[in-house]
Amino acid sequence: MKLQWIPSTTLSLLRTVQWVGRQRELKDASLQQAIQPAVRSITTRLINASIDPNLVWEFMVDEIVAQDSDVDLSPALCEIALIRGGHSDLQSDQTALAIFRSLETCQRAFTTRSPRLADQLRLRYAPLKQAYESYGPGLVRSVGKAIWNGQPPTDWWPSRVSVHAVTPIAHGAAGASGQQASVWIEAVLTDMDPQVPEWLRLVYQLTCMAITSHTRTHNSSSGTRTNSDTATGESGGSSELPWTTAIIPLILSEANEAGMINSQTLPIEKAMSMWQSEVSPSQASVVQRWWEATGFSTQPTPVALKQLSAALRANDSSPSSTNFHTT
Repeated sequence: MKLQWIPSTTLSLLRTVQWVGRQRELKDASLQQAIQPAVRSITTRLINASIDPNLVWEFMVDEIVAQDSDVDLSPALCEIALIRGGHSDLQSDQTALAIFRSLETCQRAFTTRSPRLADQLRLRYAPLKQAYESYGPGLVRSVGKAIWNGQPPTDWWPSRVSVHAVTPIAHGAAGASGQQASVWIEAVLTDMDPQVPEWLRLVYQLTCMAITSHTRTHNSSSGTRTNSDTATGESGGSSELPWTTAIIPLILSEANEAGMINSQTLPIEKAMSMWQSEVSPSQASVVQRWWEATGFSTQPTPVALKQLSAALRANDSSPSSTNFHTT
């Protein structure tokens, strides 16, 4: 699996607009002030059309991540995201054009402050790329083998993956496309936590991408309908089983055993808080106990996933502790 690194200026812009649209603060207060009116105009227009702005941003990001280059914004891209978000086809072109013009206003402000953003992103992702090339391929192979009991399908990992490097605004974040073999990751210069290096976040997203592709293909052939993933890094997995949660301790364990990280206790809670959104300490404790008690070591992967799923549901409905039993 070869990675094609892309300094994604368009995705950096969209994530910044998305961030402000969710009423979060940018470090650059002057940029926030400059784009706030245009972002507010987009949000108002979407709400008036009975469309959830968060969904549109997620789908717009997903459309960009699905590309294998740093594509330009266009009314067509905006219209696709609108239709995916539930907008009527009859007036989607007019709404898309209005949103595109507002985004152009944001882009001018963004470009004025970072006229050489692509070059900056290349410099910023260089340490992450080097770390992944040193450790990632071997870990990716071992993770695939662990999931599939030593024999992953030949098409489990795609031959090539696009990695969109974007401006960091969330102190480290990443996501995977729900459509193509593509991921995105914030180009941070240093690890947010020495116990959970950023190249592991990339391995996690690559594994999520493989899971999404596999379950989509499997469910399509079997006629099962699933919710589409998005590329924001904040949505759930591609099936009801907690794949994207279960692989966190697996990745950490494989990395620890190979000497790629050094930890007496796997930093599961830290990794979950960094790689997933809205994770409670109690959920992390459930995953920790599940991994220590059984994990994938004593039973087939589907059985282990169902067991973790039941434990997480029990935790959500009851404060009592969860015991695990092998089958």
